[in-house]
Amino acid sequence: MKKSERIKKKINNFMFDHFYFASFLSHGKQIILAVLAAAIFAFGFCCFATPNPNSEHPFTIVTGGLSGISQNIALIIYLITGKNVGHNTVQAISYFVLNLPLIVFAFFKIGRRFSIYTLVNVVATSGFITLFSLPNGVGETIASNIFLDSEAAIIVRAIFAGVGTGLSSAITYRADCSCGGIDIVSYYYSLRKSTSVGKYSIVINGVIVSLYGVLLMISNPAEWDQGVISILFSFIYSFTVSMLIDAINLRNKKVQLAFISQNKYLSHVLIANFPHGATEVQSQGVYTGVQQTITYMIVSAYEVNKVVTLAKKVDEHAFITVTPLNQVYGKFFIKPVE
Repeated sequence: MKKSERIKKKINNFMFDHFYFASFLSHGKQIILAVLAAAIFAFGFCCFATPNPNSEHPFTIVTGGLSGISQNIALIIYLITGKNVGHNTVQAISYFVLNLPLIVFAFFKIGRRFSIYTLVNVVATSGFITLFSLPNGVGETIASNIFLDSEAAIIVRAIFAGVGTGLSSAITYRADCSCGGIDIVSYYYSLRKSTSVGKYSIVINGVIVSLYGVLLMISNPAEWDQGVISILFSFIYSFTVSMLIDAINLRNKKVQLAFISQNKYLSHVLIANFPHGATEVQSQGVYTGVQQTITYMIVSAYEVNKVVTLAKKVDEHAFITVTPLNQVYGKFFIKPVE
C-alpha cells in the first residue's frame, strides 16, 4: 500500500471514530464554500455587470435571476418616478427579501441542510455586494478605470461577469446548496427530471433579460437599439453562466461504464459497493477466443473515478470504456440532498 493511501486510510478511520468532529468539519466546509461563492458572485456583479459610473451612457449587463429581477424593478421605478435607483442598492436589499420564500420552498421540497446553507450564501452575498459597492471601493475602481463602454469592453465584461456567477453557482452546487433565487428553482427541477441544471437557468434568465430589454426600449424609444444590444450582451453573460454550471456541476450528469473482464465476480463487487444496477453480457474475444463478461453500469459522473479504481483492484487487466449520456429514462438512484 502506498504511503498516501495509508495516510488516507488513517484519516478515514479517525473520522469514523470521531463522528462529531467529522460532522463539524463537514459543516465548516459547506459554510466556507457558501461564503466563497457569495464573494465571487458579488465581485463579478459589482465589478463587471454594473455600468461604468463615469460613463455618459452607462451600459448595464442584466444578470438574470433575482438580481436581474431587481434590475427590472429599478428600471420600472425609474419609468414611474423618473428617479434613478442604484442597481447595487436594490440588489443588496431586495436579494435577501426576494429569496426568503424560495428558501422556505427549498426547506420543504429539497432539503433542510440545503436551505440553511443557501441562506448563509444569500446573507453573505448581500453583505459582499454592499461592501464592494462602497464609494471608491473595489467595484467602483474596476468599473471606472478598467472597463469602458466600447462593444469589445462590454463583451469582456459580460464574459467575466458570467464566469463569476457561473463559478459561484457551481461551487454551491458541489456543496449541495445554491446561490438562492432562480438557482433553487433550477436545482429543484433538475433533481426531479434528472438532467442538467444549466438549461433551466438559461431559459428562466432569458425571460428576465428580454423583459429588461423591452423596458429599456420603453424608457427611451429614441435609442431603442440600446435595448436590443442589452439583450444580446446579456445573453452572452447567461450562456457563459450556463456553460460553467454544467461543466463543473457533475451531480446530474450520467455516464455509462462498460467493463470487459474475465473475472466473474467483478459485477457483484461493483453493485455491492455502489447503489446502482448492472447488466452482464457474455462475450468472446475475437482475437484470443477467450470467454469474457461485459458488465454495463450507469453511474453519476462524480462516481466514475471511484468505480474505475475499484474495478482495477478486482481485475487490473479489465478493459473499461466510459461513455457520457445525455439523458437516462427509468429509475436511477441519486443521493438525496440533505
